[in-house]
Amino acid sequence: MTSLKKDMELKRAIASSNLLSKGQKKILEHLSGFDHGASMSELMELMNLSKQALYFNVKKLLDRGFISRKKILVYVYQLNDQKMSEIVTTYKQFKAARRKM
Repeated sequence: MTSLKKDMELKRAIASSNLLSKGQKKILEHLSGFDHGASMSELMELMNLSKQALYFNVKKLLDRGFISRKKILVYVYQLNDQKMSEIVTTYKQFKAARRKM
């Protein structure tokens, strides 16, 4: 599967997930576009949100293991590949089950 197809499938899987709030889905979708993660200020600019509004959902995603952060002068937030793989697998299983109906 090409990288573009994987990216589109991940975005569809995130969008269809019932485990995430609307704000959390948007953060994950934006982070999926970064190879090496994004800082809080980059996310704030992309999403046009205040730090406080963004931080609530970032904290929830960190606590639940959907994203991780590392410090490189500033904190950089990245997708947790294992959790994203789980979301995609669940999405594929759901699609397969719907086709059987």
